[in-house]
This record gives sequence, structure tokens and C-alpha cells, in this order.
Amino acid sequence: MNDAHSPGHGSGERKLRAQTRRRALPFVLLLLLGGALGFGLAWAEAGRLAQVAPAVLWCGIGLLAAAVIAAIVAWMRRVDEVEVADQLWSSFVGLQALTLGAFGWEILAAAGAAPPVNRYAVYFATGATMLAAYGWRRFRRA
Repeated sequence: MNDAHSPGHGSGERKLRAQTRRRALPFVLLLLLGGALGFGLAWAEAGRLAQVAPAVLWCGIGLLAAAVIAAIVAWMRRVDEVEVADQLWSSFVGLQALTLGAFGWEILAAAGAAPPVNRYAVYFATGATMLAAYGWRRFRRA
């Protein structure tokens, strides 16, 4: 009998796939929670949340924050040190982009050299910068 037909063949691959799925679950949960935040923000801008009692809104935001924290903790327990380094690096780059971009835009807008700050453009640019930095760092090794 050769190694390809031995009973233990492929078990390492199965373990790696299972580990990857376990690591992806909290990330998918965070994406869904982010979608819930976006949905709530859209409702708020449409004026639909004015009819909801403030206590209900506070409870909803509190539950959402608790779920995000739980998902982050679960993800951090399952992730390896290389992934943590990539995330830390891209988060730092995103923070610098936010700092320079938002405050620079504020200064230019105050001087009349730029339109007023659009918070969604700032959020999008920060996220896009973090994603680009993460992609560059992560796939540069591949």
C-alpha cells in the first residue's frame, strides 16, 4: 500500500480547511453586524427611527456592540500571529489615512478650498485604504 491510499492521507488538509472555516465564522458575523449598522443608519437618515423609543434604540446598539465585541474576541482566539500582524499593519495604515485625510479635508474646507467634509467619503476612503493595505501585505507573501 502506498502513502496516497493510507488511512491518514489528507487529514492535515481537512484540519486546515476546518480551521479556516472556524476562523471565517466570526469574520462573517462581523460583516453581518456591519450590515445591520448600515441598515440602521439608512433607516435613521430616512427618518424611520423617530418613531422608535430611545430605550429600544439604546438596547439595540448595546446588543450590537456586545455582539461585535464577542465576535472580535472569538476571532482573535482563532487567528494566527501572521494574520494579526497583517491586520495590525493595515489598521495602522488606515488610521493614518483617516487622520491625514479627515483633518486635512477639515482644514481645506475651513479655508474654502474644498467642499464640506462628507463623513461617508471619509469612512469609505478609510476602509478602502485599510483593505488595500491588507491586500498588499497579505498577498505580497503568496
